Amino acid sequence: MCLFKKKKKIVVTGNKYEIGQSVRFKYRGEVCPAVIYEVKLDNDNKIIYDVQLGGECPIIVNDIPEEKIFVIKK
Repeated sequence: MCLFKKKKKIVVTGNKYEIGQSVRFKYRGEVCPAVIYEVKLDNDNKIIYDVQLGGECPIIVNDIPEEKIFVIKK
């Protein structure tokens, strides 16, 4: 018996970054490399991201606005 219900996935369109894309953003005063983990909408229907930091022992930082994320081009 499963006590947990599966969340409905909301498909977000119009986002700049895709899931799995390598990006950078400022976290605790430093520019950190990260990977997009999830794309979702907030209460105001603005696009926000969950990003994964680190490799061996990663953390997920939730609800980062799209304006704070950027990609460094070579």
